[in-house]
Amino acid sequence: MELSSIEHIDPAQLADFKADVFITTLGFETRATTVSRLIEEDSCKKIALKGAKKLKEFSYQKNENYFKDHDFEIFTVNSAIPDVDAILAPIEGEQINVMIDCTSMSPNWYYEFFRWFYDKQDEDRKARIRIIYTMANYVPQPGYGKVKEISDFLKTDIKPANVKKVALILGLGQEKKVSESIYKIIEPDLLYLFYADPPVEKRFVEKVFVNNHKLINEAPIRNLIAYPIRNGKSIYQSLIDIILPLRNEYSIVLIPQGPKIFSVVAMLVHMGYPDIRISYPVFKKHPIADRLPSDTPVILDILFEGEE
Repeated sequence: MELSSIEHIDPAQLADFKADVFITTLGFETRATTVSRLIEEDSCKKIALKGAKKLKEFSYQKNENYFKDHDFEIFTVNSAIPDVDAILAPIEGEQINVMIDCTSMSPNWYYEFFRWFYDKQDEDRKARIRIIYTMANYVPQPGYGKVKEISDFLKTDIKPANVKKVALILGLGQEKKVSESIYKIIEPDLLYLFYADPPVEKRFVEKVFVNNHKLINEAPIRNLIAYPIRNGKSIYQSLIDIILPLRNEYSIVLIPQGPKIFSVVAMLVHMGYPDIRISYPVFKKHPIADRLPSDTPVILDILFEGEE
């Protein structure tokens, strides 16, 4: 199937989606069950993915009890990615509707669901995926320490014919010196900076500018891109508008720091343009914390369609 459309959905329309299956994650944050509680009355099949080595601190036990009490099937993911085929292949019909709560889900997990549909090139049915993300209350973050390296998230066999200049598209977070360290490691020839505005809270944008002011000065003002956190379609279009004119001349590195919805959209961009390198910083130490839900969720509908 091919990616056909991306649509922003108002949170008031959450109940309008009739899912065949709802997939979430058994995580340790309090907000991990927020979406599940919003759709308690839905009669669809419900699955909670559980990492074999996931942290079991904070609200983990409370969340596990909630899922068990509400008839979720808890699937343990023993490898790097879940067995998507076992979850989705049994669903029949001309259109499959899947609801995914990515709040506590790792990028390689939700990417694997996208890839499963994208690889079904010979199917003529449709698949609508509703991605839901519960944002967290604002909590000031210190720097995460030294960035050890930049790790490629998705491997590609596509090799450039000749050495190209490097364009870095970097999502800005609020952590001090992290984005600056990434810039120094990659040493790009061209820099684009993305940040969420409006975010959930104004204080987030203020902290982004205060903690990244040196790096922001390295980019032309036209390359400083604000994106609306609630509109994944707009984020996708902004990335495509930047990427398309650069692909012939530049090797593009996309590092989707910031709110998770930016990472979700980056994965969709990579599916259409696999030469785009998705990478993430690796830290010496990455502190964990319980985060509480904030406001209404972000919702994105993604449509995959087979060839006619």
